[in-house]
Formats: sequence, structure tokens, C-alpha cells
Amino acid sequence: MSPLDVRDTSRGIAPVLSRRRLLQGLGAASGFAAIGSLLAACSGSSTSAPSGGAAPAPTSGGAPAAASTPAAGAAPQGQAAPGGFANVGTIKILMSSHFVPAYDTWFDQWAKDWGDKNHVEIQADHILSSDLAAKNAAEVAAGGGHDIYKFSRNGEPILYHDFMQDVSDLTKQIGEAHGGWIPFAETLGLYQGTWKAVPEYFIDFPALYRKDIFDANGLQPIDTWDDLQKYGAILKDKGNPIGIAINQKSNDANNTWTGVLWSHGGSVVAEDGTTVALDSQGTRDMLSYAIELYNKAMTNEVLSWDDQGNNLYLASGKGSWIQNPISALRTIEHDTPDLAQKIFISNTPAGPKGRMTSVTGNSWGIANWAVSVPACKALLTDYYGVYLDSIKASTGYNQPVLKDFRKKPMAILGEDPKLTVLQDFDQVIHSVGYPGPPTPAAGEVESNWIIPLMVARAVNDGDVNGAVQWGVQKVQAIYDKYK
Repeated sequence: MSPLDVRDTSRGIAPVLSRRRLLQGLGAASGFAAIGSLLAACSGSSTSAPSGGAAPAPTSGGAPAAASTPAAGAAPQGQAAPGGFANVGTIKILMSSHFVPAYDTWFDQWAKDWGDKNHVEIQADHILSSDLAAKNAAEVAAGGGHDIYKFSRNGEPILYHDFMQDVSDLTKQIGEAHGGWIPFAETLGLYQGTWKAVPEYFIDFPALYRKDIFDANGLQPIDTWDDLQKYGAILKDKGNPIGIAINQKSNDANNTWTGVLWSHGGSVVAEDGTTVALDSQGTRDMLSYAIELYNKAMTNEVLSWDDQGNNLYLASGKGSWIQNPISALRTIEHDTPDLAQKIFISNTPAGPKGRMTSVTGNSWGIANWAVSVPACKALLTDYYGVYLDSIKASTGYNQPVLKDFRKKPMAILGEDPKLTVLQDFDQVIHSVGYPGPPTPAAGEVESNWIIPLMVARAVNDGDVNGAVQWGVQKVQAIYDKYK
């Protein structure tokens, strides 16, 4: 994508609450993508194709397709039930490819072992993170596909609440077993008092920087967004620009620019969760800041980065500062350990209104069309029985949302001096819809990358007011659908 090619995809994938409305929206002449194109765009990334046609469509009002009570005679956690789930056949899981590949290796082996013990095949399909939202939307539109969905966006369990099982019993059981859930966990699956997904972890979003380059230029670690603008200009002049994605291809872009918006006093919606609040001085301050930062401190490559763009930029040795989870560091440690020794971590920058960032949260949803809800619940119950192993397999990337696992020193994060700042990262995070609650509308704004696309318009033409007007129009159209 060229610097001036800012494609408006905000009308492309816009899943809503019912299958009927979703299909109507996708096929409408008002700019939504045709359902055939959407399904085609989602194919080819999964390790194996989902079974879309055979599953029943969700019933009106989201009624479960199978009983949601635990299996009679179920074995204790970690033990196989007598006879297992021999009549179930295959449980299919849709999840993103983890940015720390060792986690996928661990999960696939654990799932296979669990399936062997319980006489059921587990098929875990890992697809690119950037493709997952479209794939989820396509399967909801089709009314079938996978049995378990590992959502990688905070708003998706809320967006698809009609199509996901009530897992309140399971979430309560897991929470009670591990000291309870941190407050952020409620934004990952709790909708109007009912849990539609089981929270798993959030992905912290700190800064990764080249300490050797900062030291050589007499610069301290970045503490505020103003610091980044001033220091970034110096570093770009030295041949080492900073980098933040500005486009519709990256969860990173959503997280960073939403955080910059909040820290400048702006927000998408008011505290009531329904009043669009994007037309504000805080939003204009954020966009003015973004224009200056882009022009003085960044390369225009950021307009075409996907979620791996800034990782590769730091790994190239050219980038001096990025905002990204620690997966970037883990990859560099593996590929170029000498470079990794020069990379350090600092907190997400603070703005005039405080230090806060949006983060991506992961959660497990069980579809109404799941082949066996009891088997899916048993699998997830046992998964949380080895929760610590999953955190270790991710090498600290998976930030736990269960209180027992946040006690200091935390596994991995409390063991490496570079990472100890991340033990308190839960204190600066918010979810989509802040300062209000997460809602389906907020989830749709996130899924359509409205905030980073608004930033892209501003940095390309310098028209702050025009970008705000565009953003307000898009956000208001989304929120109007839920009135």
C-alpha cells in the first residue's frame, strides 16, 4: 500500500447481533462486502477447512443447540472420564497462530493428549491473527463451523453473544479455583450479567526500544508521548525512526492509537456506553499529535504494516522504538541474540490525561452449534488446570487474568529484570468501549479499525477536522444500529 492509499475498509466486515441482520448487512448495496467474497477472503489460511455446511444455524434468540450442563459422571479435572466422549467425534477449535510459536506447539500436543485420554479428536486450526476476525464473522454468518472459538479481540464475545453458549458456570468454577478474576477479565466475555466466553489472558502493550541507540544519543527511556515525539525526531534524523502501524491490517494499530486517544482525553463513546463522544478536543489533540509524530519521527512504511510489520522493523536493526507485545523480543532472541541484548522494555507512554492503553484480550467461546457442549466445557476445565504451563509455554506473552497467577514474582515476568515492569501492566489497561462498558457497538468499531483509519486520513492530508468528521460518521452509523 502506498502512503496515499488509505483504503476505507470500515464498511467491509461489520458483524452484528443476529444471523439475519448479519446476512442482510453483508449483502446490502450500501457498501458491505458480499458474503461470497467474505468467505473467499477467509479461506486458505487455516490448516484445515471448517465444517461449515452441516452445522445447524443458531436458533432465534441464541438458544443453545445442545445442553449446557456438565456431562454426567464427568471425571475430576485432569482425569479422563470413564469412556470419555467417544460418541462426540471431533471438537474443532479456531484460534490465531500464536506470536510465540512455542505456545502453539505446546497447545497442540496438550490438546492431542487430552483428546486421546477422552476418546475424542481435537482439531486446532491456527490462522493468521489478521484473518481471524473475518473468519469468525464468516462462520457466524454461515451458522456453523468450529465448536470452540478463541477470540483474540475484546469485543468479539459481546458482538457474537447471541451465538455463544452461556459459560457462566464454567467461568465461576475456574475463578473460584484460582483466586478470582481481575476486573479487566469482565470485559472479555461478560455481557448483561452472563458470561459468553471464558477469559484467558491479555497481551500487554509496552514499548520495546534499542537501549544502545538511546544511550548513544543521550536519551532516557520514553515516559510520555511528548517524549516520543521529541526523541523520535532526533532518532529519525540519525537514521533510526520509531514505528507505529497506521492502517486497517493490525491489532497493534487499534491498541496504540486507541490508547493515544484516551491518554489525550478523547474517547469513542461516553461513560454511558451509548453516546458517541469522538467529536471532542481530546480527539483533535490526538490527531494533531499523530500528524507531528508521523511526519517527524516515522517512516511511511507504517501505512502498510500488518501485525508483524513493527516486529520485523525492530529485528532489522533500523527501528529504534516500537510499541508491541514481547513476542517481538522473543523472536529476536531466537534469531539474532546479539541484537536482543540491546533491546529493553519500558511502560506504555503517558499522555496529558494519564497512562493508559488498549490491549488485546483472549477468551474461549463455545458456539451454539458445538457438536458437544459438555465435551467442550470439559476440555476448557482441564485447560485451566494447566494454566501455568500455558503461560510458561508463551514465555510470558500471555498475561494472566486470574488473580493467583498475578502474585509477584509472576512466572517468567518476575524472573527477568527486563520484564518486571510488566507485572503491573494490568493497572494501565482498558477494553473497547472505555470509559463505558464493552458493548457490541464498541466491538464493531474495533473490528472495523475506525480509530487507526481516522489517524491514517489525518496523517495523509493533514486535515484534522475532516478526519474527525469521517470518524464520527462511521462510529455513529455503528452505534445507531444498536438503538
